[in-house]
Amino acid sequence: MKSDELNLTILVPVYNEEAILEKSIGGLLQEIDHRSSLGTYELILCENGSTDNTLLIASSMVSRWPSLRVIHLPNPSYGHALRHGISIAGGKHLVIFNADFWDVSFLDQALGHLGDYDIVIGSKNTFGASDRRPIHRRLITVSFNFLLRILFGFKGTDTHGIKAMKTDCAKTLASQCLTYAEIFDTELILRAQKAGLSISEIAVNVGETRPSRYSPLKRIPNTLFDLLTIIKIFWFGNKA
Repeated sequence: MKSDELNLTILVPVYNEEAILEKSIGGLLQEIDHRSSLGTYELILCENGSTDNTLLIASSMVSRWPSLRVIHLPNPSYGHALRHGISIAGGKHLVIFNADFWDVSFLDQALGHLGDYDIVIGSKNTFGASDRRPIHRRLITVSFNFLLRILFGFKGTDTHGIKAMKTDCAKTLASQCLTYAEIFDTELILRAQKAGLSISEIAVNVGETRPSRYSPLKRIPNTLFDLLTIIKIFWFGNKA
């Protein structure tokens, strides 16, 4: 299928997801195939540096799902997986899901909103949302968004998680981003706001389908490093 015939690219970065991958992504593909209104699509699994059977399982699914593409990156990097996946997206619209959290009702709503907005964010924190994750994870999210408001004047309520974008906007923003760890998509949304792009939010319901594989203490160093990188860029105009 030629890229100019594609209406939608769904991008899912995956790392060590062997326990849930086939059931979760298979369920997503089934739901999408039952919605002809979404038009033609591709789903890109961007596997990055998994040490389990994630890549093997993903590759075995391709023969059953013609719309599925599997990309392998050798090093574990959430940000690099997103950036690479965005760069090869062929659809007119782009949606980013996670292996453990996707929402086809969000997909239906978001594609409708992209007629009027450049980016649609599935927010865990806006009015009408339901966040059923453990209390410490909810507090981290709220605190982080408060920090973004203080440091960067962020006007929204969420940056991390599921989102939909016009693909040409996503490609431009992703090519400018300089972070590669957990807050890559935070930088992307901050750049979108700074560029004056139109952003909408849709309330989503979030629960924990499995315990987090990373303790907050392990994520803090990379997050702080990337946050300092973004501060240098936005405050002082540094390129790195």
